[in-house]
Amino acid sequence: MSAAFDELARTLRLQGTEVMQFDLGERWGKNMPALSKARVYAALQGGGWVGLEKQRLTLGPGEIVFLPRGDAHSVHDRPSTALLGCYDAFCKAMRPTGPNAMRTTAPPETRLVMVDLQFDAAGAPWLSLLPSVVHLENGTPGLSRWMGETLRLLADTPDLSPALRDGIVEAFGHTLFATALRTLSWPVPSTEALRDEPIAAALAQVRASPEEDFELGELARRVGMSRSAFAARATAMLGEPLGSYVRRLRLERAAELLAGTALPVKVIAARVGYDSEAAFARAFARAHGRSPREHRIAHAAGQGREGKRAPG
Repeated sequence: MSAAFDELARTLRLQGTEVMQFDLGERWGKNMPALSKARVYAALQGGGWVGLEKQRLTLGPGEIVFLPRGDAHSVHDRPSTALLGCYDAFCKAMRPTGPNAMRTTAPPETRLVMVDLQFDAAGAPWLSLLPSVVHLENGTPGLSRWMGETLRLLADTPDLSPALRDGIVEAFGHTLFATALRTLSWPVPSTEALRDEPIAAALAQVRASPEEDFELGELARRVGMSRSAFAARATAMLGEPLGSYVRRLRLERAAELLAGTALPVKVIAARVGYDSEAAFARAFARAHGRSPREHRIAHAAGQGREGKRAPG
């Protein structure tokens, strides 16, 4: 992992943490509003699904789903399960089995660990640029195994001293944030560039709505900079020109919509800022190596295989 990302992640200061363990059987699920903290889900056995507005991820045994900003989401045993509101328990029939553990009355099939991480975000504008979710699958065995064993320690050893628990969780959290930074797929920028708060604030707006026709001069005016200074500092942070970054975001958003919705390709093209379906199809094929329709078919086939392997 890049030393620059490690260094940047370690600047985050832990303010609070909570670790909960759930032993879950039969049907379970919950809708969660946006949180003011990072959230981690890990399946120590069994598994489930984590859904965001435009993504749905399977959480298999030994896998971890990390939400760096705690965006609104759902977590449940299978896509067909009716979800409860955010103030309800995962299941209607749950009982405590320890100070930080609960289980269903039904025989458990899944052991889920949930970790909340409250960090001081002051001086870390780059948090707004992170993806909504990071999925650590079993394809990263070294990292996944270390994190899994760390979560087992936290879940199974409730008598750890607060100082020791906080130290373990802080190292765990820093590793997750460094991993999230790595998913940005930029050329590694300097840590000074990633701390450039005015630029990060403007780029967060771009990331939230890449389909908009952003004018470089207008973005520069919003943060009180000249056009040339803004362009130079944005390129220093991104490792690529702003126009290239916006095109990549649009095509990533299109890939999510193709995989997660049944919207026609023409509608998706318009939603991500393309006036022409043909131009969108050409750009998508250059970026992803296949046409939009081929991407949708391949994703549907993959989801079908995952559904057959899903727990429960």
